[in-house]
Amino acid sequence: MRREILDILCCPHCKHDLTLFEKEVANDEVIEGILKCNNCRKSFEIVKGVPRMIVDLGDRRELAESWGFQWDKQAEGKLETDTYYGETEEQELDNFFYHLGIAPDDLRGKVVLDAGCGCGRLTKALGKYGAEILGIDIASSIECIYEYCRPNQNVHIIQADIVNLPFKNETFDYVWSKLAICYVRNPEQAFENLSDLVRPSGKLFVAVPDKANLSFTVKLKDFLRISHRMPLILLLYLSWCLAPALSLAKRVLKNPRTSLRANAFFLFNSLHPSFMTRHTREEVIGWFDRGKFYQTALVNGTDHLIFVRGTKK
Repeated sequence: MRREILDILCCPHCKHDLTLFEKEVANDEVIEGILKCNNCRKSFEIVKGVPRMIVDLGDRRELAESWGFQWDKQAEGKLETDTYYGETEEQELDNFFYHLGIAPDDLRGKVVLDAGCGCGRLTKALGKYGAEILGIDIASSIECIYEYCRPNQNVHIIQADIVNLPFKNETFDYVWSKLAICYVRNPEQAFENLSDLVRPSGKLFVAVPDKANLSFTVKLKDFLRISHRMPLILLLYLSWCLAPALSLAKRVLKNPRTSLRANAFFLFNSLHPSFMTRHTREEVIGWFDRGKFYQTALVNGTDHLIFVRGTKK
């Protein structure tokens, strides 16, 4: 953790300021330490360079473990590596700028949050545009994401939950959250938490599953019902076994083709969570309207996802 982000951090429990106690420092980074709330006195450890700002995951603890397993296996090359959800890094960056409605030069000097940063590829890639980038995720393998992003000194990784965010309000110029709030029991509250972080005239983008047009993998999960109870290594094996069938289905339906590794990733990513909320376009736009956003727009996405962005009043 770099000391400069202390100014935008707060206690995820009561939203008050934190005091940093350093135990081990290397190259101006706090490797081991404690962040202690000045109000409620709760303490949050810094372990292997990563602030652990989780209050209580509750029934989502298993989800944090399964995400951690997924990113570990991806790092080991057992799931797609050259692409991510079938996209190259260049495509992912292009989509980021298109969906937020900004140009690369707009990032210079800004502060950006990637809420649900996954493996950290986009988070790290955004660092080259001159912004301070913060990526959060609940995954148990968060230190692997930190090590991956570590060469970029303006990219910061925190283990945090969008249910209890460790940031002061109106901190970020741009907040990006793709397929994160759908893994929260109360997604509208998670949306409100994110919207509070956006500065006036800043932008928020969210992507959620389309209730009216569920993907094949989501329908398969609904059919199996018990996939999230399977041992993760067995579910990984099942995903690889089903990957050729998904490839065939894409050919028949004339959908864009993706590699077997990408298809195995799609399947595992869809089958391991214990729940995932689904939404309508009207519902998501309503969140933005109630959150005091204007210029709210549905952005062209995929057949199975709803992409919406808005500008804070």
